[in-house]
Amino acid sequence: MPERKGSQLPDAPAALLFDLDGTLAETSRTWRQAEDALFAAIGHAWSDEVQRHYMGMNASDLASTVHRLLKPDLPVKECQRVVRQALINAYQCASPPEIPGAVALVRRLRGRVPMAVASGSPLEGIEVALKHLGIRTCFDAVLSTESVPRGKPHPDGFLAAAELLDVPPERCMVFEDSQVGAEAARGAGMRCVVRPRSPEYSSAIAPIATRIVRSWDEVTAADIFGEA
Repeated sequence: MPERKGSQLPDAPAALLFDLDGTLAETSRTWRQAEDALFAAIGHAWSDEVQRHYMGMNASDLASTVHRLLKPDLPVKECQRVVRQALINAYQCASPPEIPGAVALVRRLRGRVPMAVASGSPLEGIEVALKHLGIRTCFDAVLSTESVPRGKPHPDGFLAAAELLDVPPERCMVFEDSQVGAEAARGAGMRCVVRPRSPEYSSAIAPIATRIVRSWDEVTAADIFGEA
């Protein structure tokens, strides 16, 4: 457990929760490989129209959404298995690079309050990515939303992470990149700082997020903890 230090305002967060995909690591290619594996298995071409329905979801919910929309012969459980295994293979074959500024952000915030990662990727993939980025030891807990009843946009993952850290949800702050992630944070009663994966998403996310930033370099410890 990292040493906690520094003064902070009474309403400063008592825990920080981070998404992984698109927030800490650039995993779009990793997920696209898994999506391609699923679409090949069900005999359909990949479609950005279908993708918009599952963007930001975990592997299980992604597969369930595709199955519901396209109604393939392949059973939903097999669709979920295909996506999950393809994701794990992709993470292990080529660890994704960082989102610019993410590693520095984690390192300048660490040690003040407990921190956790709550992501829709399989736990095996999350561990590989964090170790590759050199920040695994910065986090007190790592959680996949595969381990909770509902993935994003439901709040279950963030609520479970707060419970692991023994911090009330309303004292947590979330770092995200997606609309479904921001919705999950709001549903959990948590503040949320969002760096949208693309500027075009900012207008949809702005009413949900506590703060929108263009780069993680904009976020300082003083912003988060009210330090001088």
